[in-house]
Amino acid sequence: MKHICRELKAHAPSTVFGALTGIAIMAVIVYAKVPRAASEALFWVLHPLHVLLSVLVTTGMHRLHGKRKLWSKVIIGYVGSIGIATLSDSIIPFLGEWLVGLPRKGMRLAFIEK
Repeated sequence: MKHICRELKAHAPSTVFGALTGIAIMAVIVYAKVPRAASEALFWVLHPLHVLLSVLVTTGMHRLHGKRKLWSKVIIGYVGSIGIATLSDSIIPFLGEWLVGLPRKGMRLAFIEK
């Protein structure tokens, strides 16, 4: 548990910086009244880049602190980033729609649908 707390403390500044950068980008897009098409195009560039960086960091942390077998890195990279992203982008919103009884609930996999 001490090791996990140390890691979280070490990574907190970059996490905060990333969150604030995202908020700043969104604020600029809103206040500059960026057209929807440009905003959507920007999303389809930045979101896959974010997923790729997540895979690299997750796999790198596993390599640094875990096993060095290729199959292990592939599984951790996939589950640790793609699996968590699917949970947060698709499954949790679906459960929220279901819980509040929205009429058009459905599981969305936007990246695949696009």
